Amino acid sequence: MKKTALLALLVAASCSLPPELLPPPFGPTDAFKGRTRLFYPTGIAVTSGGAMLIANGNFNHAYDGGTLVSLPASFIASVFNQTGASGTRLSCDVAPDPVTRKPPAGCEQEIPALAPAVMIGNYAGPLALNDAGTIVYTASRDTGILNAVSVAGGALSCASGAGTSGTDCRKGMIDLKTAAKLDGPYAIVPGNVLAGGSGGTQSPVFFVTSVVPHIEGTSSGLLSVSSQIAALPMGDPSQVAFTMTISPTSPAATSTGPMVFDPVKRRLYLAGCYERFSGTGAGEPGSGRCSLISSNLLRIFDVDSQSAAQVQVYDLYADVLSIDTTQLMLADPDPVTGAFTTLWATMRNPDILVQIALPTQFSTAPRVRRAVPMPISPADMIRIPRPGGSDLIGVVSERSGSIAFYDVGLDQVVGQVEHLGDSPFSVVQVPCPSTGLDFSGSACLATTVFGECRVAFIEVPLAQPWNALLRGRAGSCP
Repeated sequence: MKKTALLALLVAASCSLPPELLPPPFGPTDAFKGRTRLFYPTGIAVTSGGAMLIANGNFNHAYDGGTLVSLPASFIASVFNQTGASGTRLSCDVAPDPVTRKPPAGCEQEIPALAPAVMIGNYAGPLALNDAGTIVYTASRDTGILNAVSVAGGALSCASGAGTSGTDCRKGMIDLKTAAKLDGPYAIVPGNVLAGGSGGTQSPVFFVTSVVPHIEGTSSGLLSVSSQIAALPMGDPSQVAFTMTISPTSPAATSTGPMVFDPVKRRLYLAGCYERFSGTGAGEPGSGRCSLISSNLLRIFDVDSQSAAQVQVYDLYADVLSIDTTQLMLADPDPVTGAFTTLWATMRNPDILVQIALPTQFSTAPRVRRAVPMPISPADMIRIPRPGGSDLIGVVSERSGSIAFYDVGLDQVVGQVEHLGDSPFSVVQVPCPSTGLDFSGSACLATTVFGECRVAFIEVPLAQPWNALLRGRAGSCP
């Protein structure tokens, strides 16, 4: 009788659990099924076929998971090919109508209802494609899971071993929290290591870091934490090839944010600072950006040393007066060796774009060459090469809802596009349409707009970047 009563109690308890709330287009109700939407979009990437991949972070936890969405190249082309009433290019860099609160016709579009989508975990960050361009990866910070989605042939489906069905990829490829002590995996970049030392063959890998330091233990109420880089074989990311120590175990150890890889010098560059603290009001340890410090550390790793790698640490604070680095980008490859000679960084408080000269010798310190004021809260950036001219660097700024264009040769900001929306986050260059309007002298960009569940499209005339246009925005919150 007791077993029967206990079984009945368990059945009753299971019946009281809330229903699973699947994200659109899989739910949460019949009204949303089949309607692909964006919700807190973060990472963005482009496939070899020109489709755009967008990770939905589900940051308010409205659903039981996020999604990865693919926007077809044909849809992207339709946005850029729009014209206004006079037949000229449609410009959406204008304030909404003061009465209707709406932008000009054509400036706001919905994501195609049948745009391909799969379910992934929550709090997704940057996206990284494998060398073949067939699988895209992103990490979930709440669970430590590495999501893996096949993008071969323009369709989306869970990579082998990374899902419970063709479209439910929340199971992931590997639990990095357990396998590599990455409690909040975020930055992920493709790279390679020399399998047998300096004379060995190159073995492709993904490097992954965490913005949440791992708790090793506690002593007298103080947390002892550490921070790692995990190297995952690109052929089988369900395994950890080796780890490298960013910060050794100590109460003051911190983790990093942005990361980039130089395949010629075989170095990883990492910046940013995140710390773990004891109390959050709920009794659970918390984490966040470092505060009450006066340093801005650039960390460099020789990846071929693998688990024995010793980090080189340089403090840039005296030159930049900022403690918060938000993004890194390598540029200016040497014409002979191909090694990158410049590292660009976006920083906040003050809000600047920083050029850092990278020396050839590993033992020589990088030097800050210039710091350029940027609109408030710069985030992601992109290099736009111009044949016969100096590069442009497009810098997205979250708080100002804009993207500014800096001319490296002129050493000044030469253009800016506003009205992208609330908190533009990541930016990528997409192929301009090959038919319709003439885009032969332009670069086409897209940026996720985190706070408004949208993606914004920008056209940049290479010869006249001050005439850059916001060509439209797509998406709306569920």
